[in-house]
Amino acid sequence: MTPLLGTERRTSHASSTSDDAREELIALALDGYMPLVLVSAVCLVGATAVVAAYYHDKWLWVLAGVSLLIALLRIAAVAAFHVETRRSRSRNDLLWAAAFTAITVLFCCAMAAVTVYNFFFHEGAAQLLCVMGIFTLCSGISARMGLQPRVSQGCIVILQGSLACALLCAHHPLVRLAALLCLVTAIIYCISIGNQFRVLDEQVRTRRRLRALANHDSLTGLPNRHQFETTFSDLCLEQKPFTLWLLDLDDFKAVNDTYGHQAGDAVLKQVARRLECVVRTGDLLARLGGDEFVILQPAIHPREATMKLAARIKEEISSPYLIVGKKIRIGVSTGIKVAASGEPNPYQVLREVDRALYRVKDSGTGGFEIV
Repeated sequence: MTPLLGTERRTSHASSTSDDAREELIALALDGYMPLVLVSAVCLVGATAVVAAYYHDKWLWVLAGVSLLIALLRIAAVAAFHVETRRSRSRNDLLWAAAFTAITVLFCCAMAAVTVYNFFFHEGAAQLLCVMGIFTLCSGISARMGLQPRVSQGCIVILQGSLACALLCAHHPLVRLAALLCLVTAIIYCISIGNQFRVLDEQVRTRRRLRALANHDSLTGLPNRHQFETTFSDLCLEQKPFTLWLLDLDDFKAVNDTYGHQAGDAVLKQVARRLECVVRTGDLLARLGGDEFVILQPAIHPREATMKLAARIKEEISSPYLIVGKKIRIGVSTGIKVAASGEPNPYQVLREVDRALYRVKDSGTGGFEIV
């Protein structure tokens, strides 16, 4: 028979790929981002405070205070995201990432407000600081577009747009001409962000598809033997209780011999769908190969509940299959191992449940045996 068995129950992995890819893109965007967030906060708040002190401008002090508050919120959002990611795999990390995105937009608005104010009420070094600050911030945003490319592009438009508006109000015509440079720069940044994101998104999705192929059966879409072995070994290593089901289809060889392998494959797919409907949430259903399936329940249930589920599985699998206009009938034999206190040796468990399965098959009646 087969060595070990599968992982967690298949939860329409194809449909969840999009969310998983987005999670990975967000993690890539925010991984190691804290130093950049701190530097941008110090630059914006520090430069605004220095100019405010130099010109004794109370309104710049107000802008510096607002910028400080937004910068602190931004730092807190990144820190919370990393804590949430380490603590669990819940969707709360997406909420913190969304919060960081919104606060980043506010941060850019604060920078835009400081820029416009300095161009209207101050000259020289204050304006130069704003120009350098905006281009630096745009460079940082364009390098971290994993949250959402449209948000990043929007931030670029806010920053470059505010600078362009400020330059258009300048007295010197050559300075006003520099507004055109801001427009060109914004377009280049936005195109670059879009192209980079498409490449990165495709890389992440390709990597996830390859990972799924490595851990899932190509015919049924269920977790495969490798996935099962990894999960079952970890469960045994942690000495956690479990119930292991080893299922082997009866009379399946006759289906291939009589109707062909294409019909046999169609039966296997329907068997997988029927088993998905009867296993519990949190159970791992996997195909080991051929006509063998396994169910790993990371818990134990009363003997009556186990027998009831075994009877239901037999009933579901034994119901006729309509394939190429023919009604095909098969059966199922099942060996079940209940480990109330866990088991340290997964191979020993598999030998026990394998023997139980073949005792059922040798009886020729189908059904199940619990060991």
